[in-house]
Amino acid sequence: MNIKQKIAVVVINALVLAELALSIYLSSKDQDMVLTFLKVYIPALVITLFLGRIFIRKLGSEESVGKDLGH
Repeated sequence: MNIKQKIAVVVINALVLAELALSIYLSSKDQDMVLTFLKVYIPALVITLFLGRIFIRKLGSEESVGKDLGH
C-alpha cells in the first residue's frame, strides 16, 4: 500500500465517522429514531465504502503501472 492509498484510507475513515455523527444527530431530531438513523447511515456508508474501494484500487494501479514501465 503506497502513501496515497494510506491517505485515502484515513479520509474514508473520517468520512464514515462524520456520516455516523450526522446520522445520530438527524435521528435524534425525529420521533422514529432507529428508522431515521438507518435511512441516513446505511446508504451513506455503502456509497462511501464502494467509492472508497474504487478510489483506493485506482491509486494502487497507478503505482503498479509505474513499476511495469520501469519507473
